[in-house]
Amino acid sequence: MLLTLEQEAKRQRLPMPSPERLEKVVDSMDALDKVVQEREDALRLLQTGQENARPGAWRRDLFGRLIWHKFKQWPLPWYLNKRYNRKRFFAMPYVERFVRLQIEKYARIQSRKKSLMKKKEKFLQEKFPHLSEAQKSSLA
Repeated sequence: MLLTLEQEAKRQRLPMPSPERLEKVVDSMDALDKVVQEREDALRLLQTGQENARPGAWRRDLFGRLIWHKFKQWPLPWYLNKRYNRKRFFAMPYVERFVRLQIEKYARIQSRKKSLMKKKEKFLQEKFPHLSEAQKSSLA
């Protein structure tokens, strides 16, 4: 109803009456979703002892990436199931080099972010020295 009211106000090129109601509705719906999710989790823990809705495990895919594999119920045991056995939960040896390069790239990006933050902090301390002294005295 509120979204319809908002669209109608846009169509008529008028301001929407009390637009803060939309934010309140979104906040209350988020709170309701959180409560419902907590109750479902508690019920699942009581019934099955599982925290996740669908159990699974971390496995490596064909490209060496870690993925969350959700377990499924199969009518056949896994060793007789051709479709399940076609899934490759391992990476070939030549993929390890690229996984290492991917990890190195991630580490470089993180170190760049950290050094950029240090440079920003140093710049701000030089620009506003009185604030850094006040902060030091408040921490002591």
